[in-house]
Amino acid sequence: MAPRNEDELADMMFTATHQKHPAFIRYPRGAGEGVAIKEQPALLEIGKAEVTRNFSGQAGRKVALFGLGNMHRLAEQAAVQLTEEGFDCAVINPRFTKPLDEGVTEFFARAAEVVVTLEDHVLPGGYGAAVLELLSEKRVATPVERVGWPDQFIEHASTVDYLRQKYGLTAGHVVARVKALLAKEPSARLTAVA
Repeated sequence: MAPRNEDELADMMFTATHQKHPAFIRYPRGAGEGVAIKEQPALLEIGKAEVTRNFSGQAGRKVALFGLGNMHRLAEQAAVQLTEEGFDCAVINPRFTKPLDEGVTEFFARAAEVVVTLEDHVLPGGYGAAVLELLSEKRVATPVERVGWPDQFIEHASTVDYLRQKYGLTAGHVVARVKALLAKEPSARLTAVA
């Protein structure tokens, strides 16, 4: 489980105490978003994603952004920027990496022209890789743009924001990558993803 904010962390901790097997919650260190925490945490359905923003149905190329954990806020920021440029965006909070919500993932991948996965994790073996495996098994050819940390030593810096800017984990970088991918010819997109 990966919470998008401190309220969802409380829900995940509550959910973990109701399991008859080990549960793992991955959350970043540092301050949270500052959202209010409800008085009674909610019991989450294991393996069920949350759609926080659906496609509007307006004209525009469709982009599905899956923002895992603390990267959900980045997915929302990128969706706002893309919408201002005429794209129709859906934002999904995956919540779980194992088990993945196969139904929601496949549904939005088939509906979108591009899927973007965002994770505060190295890309190899991460959430985006699991999405690629699922879509390959389901024979979904929608291109997937993965945003996360490169598989290399990441130096320490005075701020995480500096590192995110340096390694392309910002809304502006996400928007640029989506636009670059969609600017390619369809056959080139499939070759690049395969």
